[in-house]
Amino acid sequence: MLTQLKELDRAFVHLKFWTLILVSVSVLGAIGMSYLSWETVRRARQEVYVISQDQVLKAFAHPRDAVIAVEAQGHLRQFHRLLFTLSPDEQLIEKQLEEALYLGDQSVRFYLDNLREDGYFKRLMAANVSQRIQIDSMVVDESRADYPFRVYARQEIIRSSSKLIRSLITAGTLRQIQRSPANPHGFLIENWEILENKNLKQLTR
Repeated sequence: MLTQLKELDRAFVHLKFWTLILVSVSVLGAIGMSYLSWETVRRARQEVYVISQDQVLKAFAHPRDAVIAVEAQGHLRQFHRLLFTLSPDEQLIEKQLEEALYLGDQSVRFYLDNLREDGYFKRLMAANVSQRIQIDSMVVDESRADYPFRVYARQEIIRSSSKLIRSLITAGTLRQIQRSPANPHGFLIENWEILENKNLKQLTR
């Protein structure tokens, strides 16, 4: 009887041991599977598919800090195109200027208000003048929190009989804000100013 009790006790100890082993393996397996699932979801979120002209293109999501210069330059390019590429069409001009105001602060509004008071846009439409900008280079200082920038460009003012080419240098700072449909890059231009805008040459058309 005593021997049977000892064997029963030994069997119970073995059962408890293997139960603990099984539970531990199950818990570790569940943790491992949870980690692998989380890692798979994280990698999947970094893959973005874009449909363009009936083609599916694969893109990748990156932390914003990794592409800050690219986004900043995209923002500056869009802003300068809206301000300095104009056609003699009142509705189109107003639409572009309204879009540009979403990308900058009061320094931009102050510049546009001065142009309006001076009658610049009315003269542009009356004379059927168009203008466009060609950006040569952009410099963004990523080492500073306010991202100082400088844009070097050429501006073409096209009249019926001539084309005037001007140099254009602008500067300011960038502040990160929340993205929106009106401001897809999530930057706001601050302290914007024109450092240079002078005639380079005039060509006969």
